[in-house]
Amino acid sequence: MVDAHYVAVDDAPRRAQASGGLNDNRRRAPAERRAFDTSHWVGLAGGSLRSTERVLQTFSERGFALFVALAFVVTFAFAGLIVRAPDAEAYVRPLDITHVSLTPRDADGMRILQVNAIIENRSAARSHVPKLRADLIAGGQIIASTYIATPVDEIDAGHSRGITARLLHPGGKTPELRLSFEETGA
Repeated sequence: MVDAHYVAVDDAPRRAQASGGLNDNRRRAPAERRAFDTSHWVGLAGGSLRSTERVLQTFSERGFALFVALAFVVTFAFAGLIVRAPDAEAYVRPLDITHVSLTPRDADGMRILQVNAIIENRSAARSHVPKLRADLIAGGQIIASTYIATPVDEIDAGHSRGITARLLHPGGKTPELRLSFEETGA
C-alpha cells in the first residue's frame, strides 16, 4: 500500500515558452518599459516597493515577525499621539462651541430664530468666557451680526454650559449661523 508518491522538483528556473504568454516576469525592451511607466514618480514608487520587498524577503521568519511587531507598535503609538493631539490644543483653545442649532419660530406674531449651543471648557483650568458673536449668513455673505450674552463669566475645567438666545429673522430662507468668541485667545 502506497500513501504518497514523492516527485523531485528542479529549483532551476524554467525557460520561457516561445509564445511568452504565460510568463509575466519577462524582460521588456526599454521602449516597451516606457509605455508602462506613466510618469517618473510611478517608476520611483515601483522601484522602492521592489527593493523593500527584496529586503523583507531576506528576513528570517523570526526577524520578519519582529519587524511586523515593531511596525504594529509604531503604528499604534503614532495613533495614540494623534488622538492626544486635541488635548495639547486645549491649552491654546480651551473653549469650544458645540451642539449648535438654529430653529425658526413664531413669537407673538414675529418670526425669530432660536439659537442653542453649548460652550465646553476642554482645558485643565478654569477659563474666562468671552462674548459670543453670532453671524447670520445667506449666500456666503454676513447679513446680520450680534453678540450673545453668556450665562457665566467663567467655566470650570472639564465643564460645559448651555446658551440660548433669540434673534430676529432677517426674512427669506433660514440663514446659516456662525458662532465665534470675540477674543482671539478662545
